[in-house]
Order: sequence, then structure tokens, then C-alpha cells
Amino acid sequence: MIVPAAGAGTRMGGLPKQFRLLGGAPVLVRTLEAFAAHPAIDALVVPVPAAEQRAAEAMLSAYGLAAHVVVGGATRQASVGEGLKAVPEGTGIVLVHDAARPFVVADRIAAVVAAVRAHGAAALAVPVADTLRRGRGETFGETVSREGLYAMQTPQGARLDWLRAAHAAAEADGITGTDEVELLQRAGYPVQVVEGDPRNLKLTRPTDWALAEALWERRAQREG
Repeated sequence: MIVPAAGAGTRMGGLPKQFRLLGGAPVLVRTLEAFAAHPAIDALVVPVPAAEQRAAEAMLSAYGLAAHVVVGGATRQASVGEGLKAVPEGTGIVLVHDAARPFVVADRIAAVVAAVRAHGAAALAVPVADTLRRGRGETFGETVSREGLYAMQTPQGARLDWLRAAHAAAEADGITGTDEVELLQRAGYPVQVVEGDPRNLKLTRPTDWALAEALWERRAQREG
């Protein structure tokens, strides 16, 4: 599986979010631990900025994580593309997961893997529950129906050949997608919906960080 940690945003300020500490360890480490412990995962590939490759290798080694750290690209899509090049030949299924989603749980990983085995491609998503409304400047516009709408999560997975073909097609056409699902769909591959988990949040803003620390402490108490 591939966890892109290159080309990530820094809206939290300071260190890139994937290197900030959560429960005493970097977010990237917390994220990788969930996959390293999963029986369906055989290898970890982590694209990072070139300047951070050696530091990332040393950090993951210090936490006992065996991962292939590669130089990523300027964007998430480019980083995943570099990660795909490093996936061992003969691999059947590849999962792509956001480095800043440390709360992914084992049963959701297993559900995506099972769906990919059955259908070729799958991704976690949760139905949109909030009312959606367009904005018009500083006032609200029309209400948008939320029926059939999903908020996407990761991991997103597919057969290795499908993912490589989808990325190659996007590169050839000069297309930048928002995630692997978009690239797979553009290449003509259907993607199965797998029920996500509201707790599988992506750490993006400072307010997310406060929530993440509280959730992590609660989980540690529950597991301890």
C-alpha cells in the first residue's frame, strides 16, 4: 500500500501535519502502524519530499516500521505515481491512504481489500448528512440535494494494473484528479462504494488537531 507524505499541505502551520506528534509519535507513524499490523498488507511504500527522504527513513526505522521510502512529486497525484513505480511486481492489490488519516481501523482496511478482490476497485466513503447549500458571495444560495452524495475517505484501492493505467492516462492527458477514484473513473474503471467511518478523519486544520488529540487519548485509554 502507498501512503503519500509528499506534496502535503501545511494549513496547520509549522511542521507538515504528517510529522507532527500524536500520542507521542508522528502522525505518519501512527497511520503506518495501522497498516503494518494488518494481515492483508504485505508492503508499505511512502513517497516523501527529496529533502526529507533520509530523515523519514531514519524516523520509520526508529519506530520499527519497514517501509520503502521513495522521493515523491510536487502533488499528491505525482507522489502516488512515484509510489506505484516502487510497488513490487506481482502485487495484485494496492491501497492508497492519506498520511494524515491516523484513525483508520482494521475492519475498514479489510473491507476495502475484499471489495477490490471482488470488483477490481473500491474506496471508503460516508454518506453526506449535513444540509448542502451554495454560497453567493456573503449570502446563501440554493439548497443542494444531498441524496446519493458521499464524502470520500481513504484507503482507496484497486488492482495494480488498473491504478498504473489510470495514472498513466491522467499524465498523458494532463489531468490532475482529486483522488484515485476520479482517475480510475476517468480511465473507465468502476469503483465500488465501501462504507466509511466518521472517525476516519483527515487532519487538515488546527481545529482538527485538537479533536485528534482528544480522540487519540480516548482510544489509548480504551485499548490500555
